[in-house]
Amino acid sequence: MKSDTFSVLNLDVVWTSEFAANKWIMPLPADAIPTDKMIPATVNAATYRDTLVGAPYYTDGALFYFRSDLLKAAGIAARPKTWDEMKTACKAILALPAAAGMSCYAGQFDKNEALTVNFSEAVASAGGTVVDAEGKPTVNTPEAKKGLNLLVDGFKQGFFPSDAITYLEEQGRRAFQDGKLVFLRNWPFLHASLSATDGSSKVAGKFGITSIPGTDGPGVSTLGGRNLAISPFTANKATALEFIKFFTSEEQAKKRLALSSRAPAYASLYADPAVVAKRPFFPTLLTSLNNAQPRPKVVQYGATTKAIQEEAYAAITGKKDTDTALNDMQAKLTELSAK
Repeated sequence: MKSDTFSVLNLDVVWTSEFAANKWIMPLPADAIPTDKMIPATVNAATYRDTLVGAPYYTDGALFYFRSDLLKAAGIAARPKTWDEMKTACKAILALPAAAGMSCYAGQFDKNEALTVNFSEAVASAGGTVVDAEGKPTVNTPEAKKGLNLLVDGFKQGFFPSDAITYLEEQGRRAFQDGKLVFLRNWPFLHASLSATDGSSKVAGKFGITSIPGTDGPGVSTLGGRNLAISPFTANKATALEFIKFFTSEEQAKKRLALSSRAPAYASLYADPAVVAKRPFFPTLLTSLNNAQPRPKVVQYGATTKAIQEEAYAAITGKKDTDTALNDMQAKLTELSAK
């Protein structure tokens, strides 16, 4: 009896290059996925050496949450677009009686994948890169140093609460939701809990969302999300492809929005009135995604992110100065890229 079984891989976007380089996933036909309708960053994250090897399933981008009520109380009309504007706003806001005991800003700084995300965003937002288009490390640059210093100085100057060194996404959510932060970098999933009107959120109706800050203007988000791919070792590859085409279609993406907060890969859905009515932050998220960059597209991602976390954490905890941390990171990443 002929088997109809098949396997489809659901991969975090960071694993695309490693799986493709090792031939653990196979190229997809050029006309199989409507990539012309998808957000370019999602297609880039599903591509290895100019070949599409995955179908964008859903995506994710960073958002900048802020206390709109406190900005208004401090007489600040414009949302901060840069780190300097954010710091200036914080000085005014934290002087208000209503902000007593609050801190300025937090991202995710524990020695974890989230730190790779925040470090990559800081470097990209300062005009730098972690690796170039060929996967070669580029962190021994003035731009990378400027980016890392944004994080180092945030702790040194007291703009970040000291306990943010232990923050992952959930700790940041709780701190902002409990009214302890003026600004927060996090993912879109927070919107529902922050907006809750059952008394669990102290900021419901008091916050806004915009793009993360950069050095000279809005910053550059790190791209999240998942791709679906086919193993060359699976049976019934044609059936697997048909499933992927169906499951990642625009029609299915729209249906999933009724059940999930996962951000779709299709740009048109971010302007759909029915979608925006439930998720008013979607136009802002699309701006973030259109400007997003993937984490390092390298063959040995696990070892790469470990090296980034170790050196970035050493810098923000004061165990190394930024020059030493970045030089050590460059050396580690260079060794990995040569393998």
